[in-house]
Amino acid sequence: MIPVDLNITSLVKTDEGEDKIELFTAGKCSIKNGKYILSYDESGGIGYEDCKVRITADDKNVIIERTGPAATTFTIEKNVKHHCVYGTQFGEFTMGINTYDIKNTLSKTGGRLWFKYSIDINSDFVSENEMEILVSLPGEAAE
Repeated sequence: MIPVDLNITSLVKTDEGEDKIELFTAGKCSIKNGKYILSYDESGGIGYEDCKVRITADDKNVIIERTGPAATTFTIEKNVKHHCVYGTQFGEFTMGINTYDIKNTLSKTGGRLWFKYSIDINSDFVSENEMEILVSLPGEAAE
């Protein structure tokens, strides 16, 4: 695994409005069986202290695994709805993830992973989401 800088931006649109969440953090990157694996420690500032995140991505799928006190795993797969148990510091609930698009330009030296999806709980709309992860070698600008 090589050290990388991660610039993670989430855009969340709900019936009440829009929220943008940004995280800049150090992480690691590796490639295994044609899939890119990104890992980093989650931010305690957003309620996930002592959690670790692992993102496995190719051109068709993104799997996000968070381990620790708020553990969860969810699968992003274009045009497929997946369900997951989502852990928070307040407890767990089941949610649906319906993915519309994935763009992956990751390489050994960095790149971009972007995906757009919606979330529902008990088939009730919660939000439309976009996540962009820019990956760069330490000290270099992300593309």
